[in-house]
Amino acid sequence: MKQNQQEQAPSYDWREQYEQAAGKEHNRYTTLSVADMLQRIDQGVYGEYNMIWRTLAEEATLQQAGWTMFRVLQRNEVDYLIRCNCAEALLELLGRTDVMQTLDEAVKLTSGTLVERRPYLTALQQELTERLGGEST
Repeated sequence: MKQNQQEQAPSYDWREQYEQAAGKEHNRYTTLSVADMLQRIDQGVYGEYNMIWRTLAEEATLQQAGWTMFRVLQRNEVDYLIRCNCAEALLELLGRTDVMQTLDEAVKLTSGTLVERRPYLTALQQELTERLGGEST
């Protein structure tokens, strides 16, 4: 009895492949220092799977990464998804714990034009200034 071709072909789940690749990227970032990750971000190197943001949320302090991440949120040339992942990680460093509220705030900080995002960015900038002092460069 001949098996049908579907049964013979290996099963590839795109989500599984994506998660494996993202996991590998995350593991690579965990071998870097926070300073090295921030330098990559300043150079516009964010990785393929946005794991730099997750790694920073896990390993950096707000003092180390806050202003660098804020600058990314102000970059119009940066893809929305990159900004949104950055915003989520920054909000986590700020102590936000409610996942849905954090996502909502991240979307407000990153979607639309810079003019549309400005009120939310201004409020975030004020919060960072209160917590960290003036922006470092």
